[in-house]
Amino acid sequence: MSFSRIQRKTERRRYSRKAVGGMVPILCESEEGQESRYQARLVDVSASGAKLWLPVRLPTRTIVTFNCSDLGVGGRGTVRYCNATKGGYEIGLEMGNGTGWRDQNADLRNLAAALKEAEFVPSENVPRNIIKKP
Repeated sequence: MSFSRIQRKTERRRYSRKAVGGMVPILCESEEGQESRYQARLVDVSASGAKLWLPVRLPTRTIVTFNCSDLGVGGRGTVRYCNATKGGYEIGLEMGNGTGWRDQNADLRNLAAALKEAEFVPSENVPRNIIKKP
């Protein structure tokens, strides 16, 4: 198969993800209401979800709660996928109320754009003849 025939996957996520790699305790609740506790590795996190690595399989729609105070992230989410990997499973969580994660680079870009836009907005206190036009 030639490279031109291979299509690259397009990124469909709304928020960027940040690789983290720390251990975090999680609480899982099955559809039947049974609770289980595990130690998971937090692979990456975004504002709306997280990826965990576990040695056990979790069914889709399992409710998972976690809190990582070191990073200031956590919450309650639902398993969207569970893919087998070497020695365990990668679990994708969708967090309806968010994780508390803030993409600091995006915050800085938004601040820079707002400051750039504010430079050209005339103020009532500044006479119009001294405002430089781009």
